[in-house]
Amino acid sequence: MITGTMKVREILEHYPESFEVFRSNGFDYERPEDFLKVAGPDTMLRTLLYVRGINQELFLYHLDNVVLKAEAERQHLLEDFEPGEKLDFYGNTICPMKFTFRDALEEIEREYRKQHGVSRKCYLEFGKMTDDTCEEAWDHGDPEKFPGVFFSKEFNEYLGLDFQKKMKGMFTGGFYDKVNPALMEAGLCDPEDVYQVYGVMAETFLIDKKRLGDLPVPRTLEALLDPIYENNIIIFGKDRETISNALFLYFYKEYGEEGIRKFARNVKHALHGSVMSKTAGSNRSEGGAVYLVSWFFAQTCVREDVEIVWPDDGAITLPMYMLVRKDDAERVKDIADYIAGREFAEACVKAYTPPMNGEVDAKLPPGAGFQWLGWDFIRSHDIPSLAEHCLEVFWQEWERLHPGGVLCP
Repeated sequence: MITGTMKVREILEHYPESFEVFRSNGFDYERPEDFLKVAGPDTMLRTLLYVRGINQELFLYHLDNVVLKAEAERQHLLEDFEPGEKLDFYGNTICPMKFTFRDALEEIEREYRKQHGVSRKCYLEFGKMTDDTCEEAWDHGDPEKFPGVFFSKEFNEYLGLDFQKKMKGMFTGGFYDKVNPALMEAGLCDPEDVYQVYGVMAETFLIDKKRLGDLPVPRTLEALLDPIYENNIIIFGKDRETISNALFLYFYKEYGEEGIRKFARNVKHALHGSVMSKTAGSNRSEGGAVYLVSWFFAQTCVREDVEIVWPDDGAITLPMYMLVRKDDAERVKDIADYIAGREFAEACVKAYTPPMNGEVDAKLPPGAGFQWLGWDFIRSHDIPSLAEHCLEVFWQEWERLHPGGVLCP
């Protein structure tokens, strides 16, 4: 793992692909050796970034992603698999934790092979540079082919009614002795003990005070529907296909389609979280006064006159969860125990992703609460089709109110 205390020369020697990250952040040299002559080979990364006024956490995030994409071959995890092939593990996690989880899973598999003399079939998304949708795990729709441990996130087809019906009775639980009281109070513990939520992505408000001007700082989800914020809110998304559906599901549950339409009026652009943290507090034309962004990306923005607001009515949550098959439970127990365990929970805390494991300090802001759609809602609505419908309602209204506009610049 690359850290701020590593020397620049050390980083370039071990991770040659990192040079392009330096170049894209203003170190405009044709060759690494030319860059090292000026920067100083023994200069620590954090020193170099401090002098240039570059956010270290965000820079490290981009370094990690470039190195991640350059990893073409792993020793113990599958690089690919055949459609319909039964896997012992299949899934993905959020970008800030991919390295941590990948390395841990590698070690788990190394130990398993040493003890049992055979290898399991484990596939972690990112090897094929996908959008991490995990779609292939259910393309065939055959319950018998479903992985032993499935590792997923957000509101997707695995929370859908068709999946719940076909897989009913196939999963086991009981992985937590002590849970995060804030997540328990919000209702994130599945009462049927099927979906094992191991953590959540919490959406916060990142406020650009200069652009906000005399407008009041919004402190609740409902406040975002107020017309005073017209064309001044930035949401998550890289393109039409990656607009986050979570926000619209929460608006729909509380305020119906009309709430989504009111919100559409106030949305100016959609940007990736890493771009939001660069844009908030800047003079970029695509910026706005209010950014709806994960707690992790909010933390990477350190400009003056930018404030992180944890909503008074609770941060909306995107679940990160695992499903463990009863008939494979013993075979994959070590993987499931790691996901639910203290070590991975501590990694979640470092990534500003509140964990379910209550044995660690989640380091939440004082009084921080969470919103959750609710398991009753999920089991009485087909989440994938409802999310698609909500997104369509949003798009129709946004395009009507912004004729010729581009949501994802």
